Amino acid sequence: MRPGRHYCANACRQLAYRRRKEVAGAGNIVPCPDMFIGRHEEIAAVGRLLGGSRLVTVTGPAGSGKTRLATEVARRRRGHAGGVWLIDLAAVSRGALVVLAIASTLGIRAESPVALAEALTGRKVLLVLDNCEHLLPECAAVAEELLARCGGLVMLATSREALRARGERVFPLGELTLPVGTVTRHQAARSDAVRLFVDRASAVDPGFRLTDANAGAVVALCERLDGMPLAIELAARRVRVLAPADLLSCLAERLDVLSVGGRTSASRHRSLNAAIGWDYDSLTAGEQALWRRLSVLAGPFPLDLAKVVSGLDDVVDALAGLEAKSLLTPVDVAGAVWFRQLESIRVFGRERLTAAELASAGDRLAEWMLARFGTHLLDFSVPPSVLREIGKHWHNLVVTVEWAASTGDPRHAPLACVLAAHWLDRGINAADTQDMLVTALRGAPADRPDYAALLVSALSTVTNVRGELDEARSHADRAVELERTLDRPARLARALDEQGHTRSCAGDHSGAKPCYLESLELLRALGDPVALLGSLNNLAWAALSWSEPALAAELLSEALPLAARLGSPSTVTSVVHTAGVLALFEGDTETAGSRFADSLAVDSENPHHVAYTVDGLGIVAVERGDDRRGLRLLACAAAIRERAHTPSEPFWQERVDAAVAAASTRLRPRDVAAARTAGRKVPLERAAEVALHGVAPPPAERRLSAQEHTIATLVAEGFTNDRIARRLRVSERTVTTHLERIREKLDVRSRAEVAAWVAREDQAPVRSTTTGA
Repeated sequence: MRPGRHYCANACRQLAYRRRKEVAGAGNIVPCPDMFIGRHEEIAAVGRLLGGSRLVTVTGPAGSGKTRLATEVARRRRGHAGGVWLIDLAAVSRGALVVLAIASTLGIRAESPVALAEALTGRKVLLVLDNCEHLLPECAAVAEELLARCGGLVMLATSREALRARGERVFPLGELTLPVGTVTRHQAARSDAVRLFVDRASAVDPGFRLTDANAGAVVALCERLDGMPLAIELAARRVRVLAPADLLSCLAERLDVLSVGGRTSASRHRSLNAAIGWDYDSLTAGEQALWRRLSVLAGPFPLDLAKVVSGLDDVVDALAGLEAKSLLTPVDVAGAVWFRQLESIRVFGRERLTAAELASAGDRLAEWMLARFGTHLLDFSVPPSVLREIGKHWHNLVVTVEWAASTGDPRHAPLACVLAAHWLDRGINAADTQDMLVTALRGAPADRPDYAALLVSALSTVTNVRGELDEARSHADRAVELERTLDRPARLARALDEQGHTRSCAGDHSGAKPCYLESLELLRALGDPVALLGSLNNLAWAALSWSEPALAAELLSEALPLAARLGSPSTVTSVVHTAGVLALFEGDTETAGSRFADSLAVDSENPHHVAYTVDGLGIVAVERGDDRRGLRLLACAAAIRERAHTPSEPFWQERVDAAVAAASTRLRPRDVAAARTAGRKVPLERAAEVALHGVAPPPAERRLSAQEHTIATLVAEGFTNDRIARRLRVSERTVTTHLERIREKLDVRSRAEVAAWVAREDQAPVRSTTTGA
């Protein structure tokens, strides 16, 4: 007898021996030979579900790692003296064989659920039923029978869709964590998706490392594969013959490059095509057709767009079927339920899309986009509400424009103008916008001068934003020439406004003024207050560039009340900014600073607007004698412009240069250099906060958003993810994603370390909020 163990009788000793032997030897789950990466929150969440329910089903699309997660959860479970058993049902072809598969795995003779239940009575067993999707009714029936008869039994299932058995709790498994935004190599290495890729790549190529040179391609590759573990593992096996950047290019339209799984892997896991094809073959003809036709969409889509693209009479049932099988992912878009396909699933469907289906789906999609947004191209400018709606659809608008370009469809021209309006409003993709519009202009039908006028007008705007003033003026002149032959007064007013702007930027003030005044006269006659506001502001801004502040003041006295009434964000921010510049001309720095702050509070995302407004606050700071803060803000604005490739207009740049020179002469060279360096480090998303509140930015990796700080505090208070989700009224998945970002930013791995960070923050002295930018 071992020291420290005492038994009241020999029978007790034998019973204890049998139990120890049962615990030590029962079950068939063994550790996998490769490292399990990530999924810490998911493991904990499934464990909590098993603590409150005896049947939990992990659902997810092909390659999401359901089996691996379930086995990791099962391997870590305690209290199952009867063993932890994995029953792989992938090769079970008939429902009648489910009981036999379970019985044979456990070494039990049983041919019915009742007989199996009798054999398991009194035993504390965890059964992992893997790959149930093709045997759902039978698995549900067996689970209900066993759980009703065996009080010590717990079941964990994996399936593409829920069993829908009584008492079942479902855990949808999503992607591995992906890097957020532009990240460094070290930040990328904290992402579970990137860590998995690097681990598996180094297993086949010991020399592979994540470097500054390949980090961007690795991150893009993991994003392209939606963070799906199987796809990432298969991609990683290719690094001996394809660099990450080359692999990314190969994946653009085909999945067969991912076809080198392990020799001992299940056949469907040796190729992503095979894994997804297993799902495709199990669908009805209607579900397959919907899958294929939805593959023309590159982003989230609502139900009505799914109906249009599919061309099917009854799409609701088929859509619900795909969602239930984890082949569509529900997403929240402005409070409405939309859907999206994972990229690997979309590419699979695209590979099976017939030429006739592609032509038909593309035609319906183009017609839907043009009917929804194209009519607004005839306005002086696309209304803000429409721009917001375009923003929801822009991914799908991009593929629509590409389809129209590839097929020579005449709708290419107006569709390109719609997309250009979105990109210009967001202040992004100026170079891509220009290339797209030039391509559309080359292919525009010769008998459609109305299309050509729209395109050259948009090209005038984008080339002006990029600082290509001669080209912008040429396009504007051509737009006016074309619009004078068409009966479109609002578009003629827009073309004249652009013509005046290009001439003003080139220093031709006498030539610009008549253009602006004719545009303003046309808009007054039309009675469109939004368009009128834009025209008033543009002429006021031009008047300031001509050093005519009296004219600017007269125009703004009409524009500011109109802006307050309309409340259109993009227009308001411009008008208020112009009023701030007028105050600078008048020497009223207090009013100027207030105007610039108001403007920045309305729009803190468009880099073109943000740069001009931060410039204004920087000039105000210099004129008030706060040279360090002024230089920081002016450097911040310059960096934003460089990253967005949008130089400022000449007259404004002269004002900025004068402020920089004045501040630099009053500071020591090292202080000038330090201020400029600090300003250039401020990212666009923090520019408004820094400019408005004067808070020096902490290191980006350690700064938590307000929501993240709240979640970290609740973690420190002992809240589970489920409780945090209920407290904040968000999904548990949202909490999980925020927690992953918190750990990345704080460079910690556990909840305890997050709690320790919160405790340190609470004890730290309060930082001043009056520090310079």
